[in-house]
This record gives sequence, C-alpha cells and structure tokens, in this order.
Amino acid sequence: MDKSKKLYNKALKKYNNGYIDEAINICEKSISLNIKNSASINLKGLLLYLKGDLDSSRKLWKMNWHLNKDRVAEKYIYDSKYDIKKLQMYNIAVKLIKEIKINEALKILNKCKESDFNSINVNNYLSACYIKKGEYERALEHINKVLNINKKNKVALLNKKTLFKYGSSNNIKIKVVPVMGIIITSFIIILLIIYKPFIYKKSTPELSYESKELTTVNKTKEKNKNNNDIISKKELFPYNEIRKEIDSKNFNSIYNYVFKWKDKQLSINERSLLGKAIDILKLESGEYFYSSGCENINNKNYSDAIKELQRACEYGENQWYYPHAVYMLAIAYENTSDVESAIRYYSMYESNFKNDIKDYEETALYKLSLLYKNINIDKSKFYAKKLVSNFPESIYNNSNIGIIINN
Repeated sequence: MDKSKKLYNKALKKYNNGYIDEAINICEKSISLNIKNSASINLKGLLLYLKGDLDSSRKLWKMNWHLNKDRVAEKYIYDSKYDIKKLQMYNIAVKLIKEIKINEALKILNKCKESDFNSINVNNYLSACYIKKGEYERALEHINKVLNINKKNKVALLNKKTLFKYGSSNNIKIKVVPVMGIIITSFIIILLIIYKPFIYKKSTPELSYESKELTTVNKTKEKNKNNNDIISKKELFPYNEIRKEIDSKNFNSIYNYVFKWKDKQLSINERSLLGKAIDILKLESGEYFYSSGCENINNKNYSDAIKELQRACEYGENQWYYPHAVYMLAIAYENTSDVESAIRYYSMYESNFKNDIKDYEETALYKLSLLYKNINIDKSKFYAKKLVSNFPESIYNNSNIGIIINN
C-alpha cells in the first residue's frame, strides 16, 4: 500500500475516533502526495461539509470529478447544491438566536439538520437553544452528536459545561460513541462498489512538420562558391497539419505550433487558422495540461510535469484548477531541486489563493519555512510563526518548525 493510501486510512480512523481536524490535515497530506487519490479528496470534502464549509467541499469534489472522473464526487456535487438554501436558513436561525427568538430558531435548525451539511454548527446551536428552554436531555443529545465528530469542539464542550452548571443534571453522563455519520458510511460503500481509477490517455506530442525546401542545395559542396549560387531556404506554414491537430484536439501539438508561428509574418488565412488554434488552447486545453501534469508528478516525471503545468497556468488563469496547478508546480520544482522556482510558486499560492481554496495552505507555509531555512532565516521564521498562529493544531507543527522558531 502506498503512503497516500496509508494516510487516507489514518485519516478515516482519526475521524471515527472524533478527531475531525486532524483527519482533515492528514487528508491534505495524502492528497499532496497523490492528487489521484480520489478517496482522500472525497473524504476531506465530506469532513469540511460537516463543518459547514460548503464552498471548499464542492471545489474539492469538482476537482475530483474533473481530474479523476470520480462518480462519488459527481454525486456529492449534485446533492450538495441543495445545501445552499440550508446555509441561508442556518444564517437566519443564528440571527434569530441573537434576538432571543429561540422557538423560531429551533424550527429552522431542525430543518437544517435533515442533511449532514454543517452538522457541527447546527447541533451546537440546537443544544444551546434547548439549554435555554430547559430541555436538558434534548440538549445532551445534540452535544453528543458534535462530540462524536469532534471531541475537541470548544463550543460543544462549553455547552456541556453550561448544561451541568445550570441544568440541575449532575447525574447526566455525556457518552461519546465513535459512530460514523451516515454520509461517510454511504461514501465508503459506494466507493467500494463503483470506484475505478480513471487513467487519462496522454496524447503524444508530434514533431512539427517541416515543409519541403523550394530548392535542394548541397551546402557542403557549395560552401565556398559565390553566394549568388545559393538559393535560400524557406519554411512553409503547415496549414493542413495545424487544422488536423485542431480537429483532433491534440493540445500539445497545437501548443507547439502556436509557440513557433505566433510571432511570424503570416497571410490572412494563416493568421486566421492560428487564431483558432489559440482560441482552442484558451478554452479547452488548460484542464488537459493540468491533469497530464499531475499524472507526471505521480509518475515522478517532474520535468514533463513542469512543462504541462506551466501550460495549464498559461491557459487556465480563471479556471477551477488554476490554484491547484500553481501548487503542483511548486511541488514539481522542489523535486527537481529548483528551490528558487519552488519558493516562487509556493509563495504565489500562499499569497493569492489561501482565501479561495484552503487545500494546501498549511503545507505551503511549512514548505516555505523549510525552504527559506538556509537562505533567509527571518523569512523562514515568518512562515513558521504564521503556520503556528493560523493552524495551531496542524500536523506540520512539528520539531522542524519548533527549531526554526527558537533558532
């Protein structure tokens, strides 16, 4: 079993034992090792879903569907679209609680709990409402639901303390039973039945077509002759070959043609065809290059991965996969010992995408701290302290970070 799968199993065990945040961190590490690990991507999405982070969950599942064609992820994307309304209802309930309209809030929260989305927050507020109403057994029920998922949840622990203090219920014992949520159970069953690794067929780049010379010239024999006897060579624009590659969507070959001919003097028809080639690269190639780049990383073909991921970034700036491509570029460069480029892309990810997608933020901070260690200790400490401050319970808060901070 590879390391990524072992980490997935460890994450699942952590979740079952009530340590959801640790499970999320381990999933992240598993994904960073193997972007093709659909199980880890789906699990992390589900755990964030339980915590109420609908946007990040859907981004992860969308990534898994586009990258791995995972049918479980596709189902989650479809089902979760109905939770947008539940999030709106939840926000209304919180506002009602602040206005001390407990009964109205309870009605809405009980509708919110019909799915597992935002389960932790919904059950925390339900327990708080029932404590205010003096319905301590019902409050205890919802406290237990939260602690089953997250033993360290501060709100649930505070509600537990409040329950004992004001509920005249010192005989009540809070029992935390490590039971998996229905949604996780169904996830594993479905995964075992239908999951099949999706293997992208990578198109093989073809060599650019070299047109026939207008005149055959023997350079060796004519080298010392009068220049007027030499007929210069001229390369013809490969119109039919480019049109053929556009029709077959051979993105690597199209890219090579565009790179070669975009700055050359062309006729109107040639410029028009090259424009179509550029359009198809902008509209359709980025996801292919991203998938191909990730596949090369998994196969440890880092040079090819860099080439593909750079192309994904060039033609996918506003697409869902763009932050992932930036992060994967950093990994690829790091594995080729190009520290300067690795720092550039880790920094780019950490600066630009941490608020949009949080999949790799902890890892990026950790990597930046380690990479700067022997280059700029002040920057190394900056990223180490930021990691500890923003993610105090992160698995990356290890001895390496401690040494850097105390140096």
